[in-house]
Amino acid sequence: MNIRRIITAAVLAMAVSVTPVMAASFTDTHGHWAESIIDELADKGIISGVSANKFSPDGTVTRAEFYRMAFGAAGIKSIPYRDGECLNIKKSAWYADTMQSALDRGLIPDAMIENYSVEVVTDDNGSKAVYGGSYDAEKPITREEMAYAAQAAYQYSLGEDGLEQLSLPMDLDFVDTPLISAWAMNAVKHAYVNGLVAGMGDGTFGPHNTATRAQAAAIIKNMID
Repeated sequence: MNIRRIITAAVLAMAVSVTPVMAASFTDTHGHWAESIIDELADKGIISGVSANKFSPDGTVTRAEFYRMAFGAAGIKSIPYRDGECLNIKKSAWYADTMQSALDRGLIPDAMIENYSVEVVTDDNGSKAVYGGSYDAEKPITREEMAYAAQAAYQYSLGEDGLEQLSLPMDLDFVDTPLISAWAMNAVKHAYVNGLVAGMGDGTFGPHNTATRAQAAAIIKNMID
């Protein structure tokens, strides 16, 4: 499987403009901690800037954008959108298939869905799951949500036979570890020990901080590596 080819096709969510540009064209990444990561991924056509010469490394990433990127990095195929079975998400949304895929595979935690419910409906075509509730896919993703999505996609891509590749989670020693939500704690532990995410430079993890485009790029590179 050519992971980079898959990502080039799927990870258009990093950009407002998807016109490929060389990393040298970015004027706002010089001296940034993620400069080399952004340069590498941009030069390979994996990510794009928000314009011809800007990447906006400290800009935000939405939930839908990051799930699209994580699925691309993990080589997870999309499941076609089914009208009426994907929470409050409309067919016209560019991320409709991505969210249907995440729901069907159980990769979105219930805690991220308001008034979540699921009902198994049986008709002449068989049984299917119909999901209820509201999911704000265009909301900027937080760091703990991003860690959950990355770990969920990575673990799913391994399959049952590959789970032994995962390192066992360990206790975290971030200053703000107690602030990590209970539903996200195990995923953050797994994502951290398996090298998908890292802490902040000040000894914190910043679980409720809005994730940045640079942080998302770093996680995508970690998933590819």
